[in-house]
Amino acid sequence: MEADPLFSEIVQRDLPELRQLDILEITHQEDRIPNTIHIDNLRQHAHPFVIVKRYVLADGSITWVRNHVSSTTNGIGGTVWVATVEAIDAPPAGDPALLDIAQRVLKWRDVRCGSFGAQVFSEPASDILIDLFVSEQKGRDVCVSSACLAGHVPPTTALRHLTILEEKGLVLRVPDPFDKRRFMVELTDQGRATVRAMLEAFLRSEAR
Repeated sequence: MEADPLFSEIVQRDLPELRQLDILEITHQEDRIPNTIHIDNLRQHAHPFVIVKRYVLADGSITWVRNHVSSTTNGIGGTVWVATVEAIDAPPAGDPALLDIAQRVLKWRDVRCGSFGAQVFSEPASDILIDLFVSEQKGRDVCVSSACLAGHVPPTTALRHLTILEEKGLVLRVPDPFDKRRFMVELTDQGRATVRAMLEAFLRSEAR
């Protein structure tokens, strides 16, 4: 693989050594599953990807970077991975890998319901939970009507599922601080853990 000097410094491998390695050989174990998915997409569809990651440098200090990974050909039919990084400020708490798969799940469900009918193929409770997770990761507030739209079912049906989620302790309705007539919907700690477990299961299944 080819890399820029900053990437070489961060992973503590010199450039000649990096040229002899596959990108997964320098992937930390905790990143192996999501990175394998990204690499497979890159191999099959030439889709570059970006990962925001924390690294511990040789002196013990911590730096946050944005990894850009793409591919090119070497002129003799082979593939060369190209990795570059840029230093960034520490991002707000979040999980880019889980956000990515959550957005892909929602996109697939939009396509499925649009093509084959929400009445048959909708899963309103899980759709609402995943949509709330994506909104939370992006720092967006969600009102009750928006949460219901994510369910791909009529409003009365979506409200019923929202009430069930609330009764199970997965979501919470709170007054809008700027409009007391309106309520916002938030994931509880239990709801967030439930969504994360579901998305992590998706990641594991994609890596098989």
